[in-house]
Amino acid sequence: MFALFSRAPRESAARSKIVRMRWRLALALAGCLWAAGPSWAEEGGAPRLALTPCRLPGVPDVARCGTYEVFEDRDARAGRKIALNVAVLPAEGPDRLPDPILFFDGGPGEPSVSDAAWHEENLKPLRRQRDVVLIDVRGTGASAPLGCEESEAARLQGYLNDFLPVDQVRACRELLQKRADLTQYTTERIVDDKAEVAAALGYGRVNLMGTSYGTRAVLVFLRRHPGMVRTATIFGILPTDVPVPLPVARNAQWAIEALFAECARDAGCAARFPDVQADLAAVLRRVDEKPVPVEVADPDTDKKVSLTLTREGVAQTVRYMLYGTFGMARLPLALHTAARGDFRVMGEMALLFGSTVTGGSRGLYLSVTCAEDVAPIREEEIPAAVAGTFLGDFRIRRQIDACKEWPAARVDPAFFQPVVSDLPVLALSGEHDVTTPPEYGERAVRHLSKGRLVVVPRRSHGVIGGPETGCVVSVIDQFIAAGSADRLDLGCIARIPPVPFVLD
Repeated sequence: MFALFSRAPRESAARSKIVRMRWRLALALAGCLWAAGPSWAEEGGAPRLALTPCRLPGVPDVARCGTYEVFEDRDARAGRKIALNVAVLPAEGPDRLPDPILFFDGGPGEPSVSDAAWHEENLKPLRRQRDVVLIDVRGTGASAPLGCEESEAARLQGYLNDFLPVDQVRACRELLQKRADLTQYTTERIVDDKAEVAAALGYGRVNLMGTSYGTRAVLVFLRRHPGMVRTATIFGILPTDVPVPLPVARNAQWAIEALFAECARDAGCAARFPDVQADLAAVLRRVDEKPVPVEVADPDTDKKVSLTLTREGVAQTVRYMLYGTFGMARLPLALHTAARGDFRVMGEMALLFGSTVTGGSRGLYLSVTCAEDVAPIREEEIPAAVAGTFLGDFRIRRQIDACKEWPAARVDPAFFQPVVSDLPVLALSGEHDVTTPPEYGERAVRHLSKGRLVVVPRRSHGVIGGPETGCVVSVIDQFIAAGSADRLDLGCIARIPPVPFVLD
């Protein structure tokens, strides 16, 4: 849903498909260290949170689950409470260490607990000695979700045509305002909730980990609760001073030009698709003249789904295909066949990625992004930000219009300042990240005296969740074990191969 949904697409044994992008988008900053957040420990200590054994889909061993209540209005400490859904994947080895991994998902709006299988699959080496703590943040998953009630078909076609249709946003606001104060759903609230839960679980210092939007949350956690942190790992870095969606079009243009160059360097891709840039131009002209109806099979149900591909829908689909190796590998094929009048591959990608990015909590997404990303944008910045891009001003203007319908919190200007910290931080950026390019990582690490940026070659937003996962996770494992990013063996990072393009 966010310009930066964080889940990297995976391949199932049965078929190639997207199982929710974990494009762990992120955001970072510009100035002074904030005061730490409110301390519940000063009020007599956090209550203990007792967990009970539970089974989570895709996780073979027994996890531990429970709920923990927090006030929706943390400042007032009165009124409505939210029961946060908590799960812990226990350390598997005999030498369990007391400092867990506290994970922050992307979106904003992605749940954590229901996606435990992703953590089991991709982060398993990290569980040898440490628990992995998953919390559905306020407004997501099973933590008083701020979900809207459009049909799946309406959400999908609305995304393709309009990203955030104003009538759907208005209806969503009217529904959710009956039970929730939508101004109480911000990154600071999310971070303070998680810190309170970690303390209630009896942990001392924790190892933070976040992807995409979750990296912004990790950075804010460093600022507000530094005494609770042992290390922080962030991938797909989004500083707090990046006003998403202003740079969306420029970053996407940069990423697709990098893909054109990669295809030209690959003998098979270059021979099969000699001019991908011309193919993109031809496809956009075609759908500009007249939207293209397509019928494709849902990979989960095999049922036929009818879609209409507009220029906006094609542009968005192309952008989301640039998030990870699954889409990047198929993008030249999708553009080449569509340029010749066959939109079946493009339609399949629109369905898969559209279904992914319209999941999650739309209400939380709007509450966070309207307050922290859209509010700082100035009208005079837009023309230069979108000039010469295939996406144009579509995303920026649609999100601005949606936020006019949404009650957003007023964020203290200090929030947008850079996070300054002397704690160990490992930052990982994909060389061709379509939404959080390496320059964002450089910007964040500049203010982290013990931070280190590692750029993963020829990869985009999904640096975890593909063939290179084992290598990247091994580097993260080294960092957490040492508590320092100074002496990491990065040999396998340098050997990550190019994207294997799909030619047929």
